[in-house]
Amino acid sequence: MLKTHPFNWITAVILIIVLGIWLYMNFGYIHEKHLTEAVLEEKSHDDEGYYITVDGEEIVVEDESLWMVLEEDEDYEVTYEYYGQKKPMIVDINQAHDDDSVGGGH
Repeated sequence: MLKTHPFNWITAVILIIVLGIWLYMNFGYIHEKHLTEAVLEEKSHDDEGYYITVDGEEIVVEDESLWMVLEEDEDYEVTYEYYGQKKPMIVDINQAHDDDSVGGGH
């Protein structure tokens, strides 16, 4: 007969808990980053969407109008979110040292 040792059960439970926490933190938890005075290095688009490259990170811009207003080699304050294997997505973007939204306005 095969005996099971309590240590084996404890180890298995700990490993399952650690694996569950790791999966949640990497695939279920939304990470948010805020960059100040980030230089917009490049703008690009393809059939799947519109993108900007800020500090070496390619970020998705959902709104085409917003993407068109942004200018390369300009400083912006950028907030973006990502989770799991999804590409980072813009949450908020403003010109650096400007309290108004992109492009100023009323």
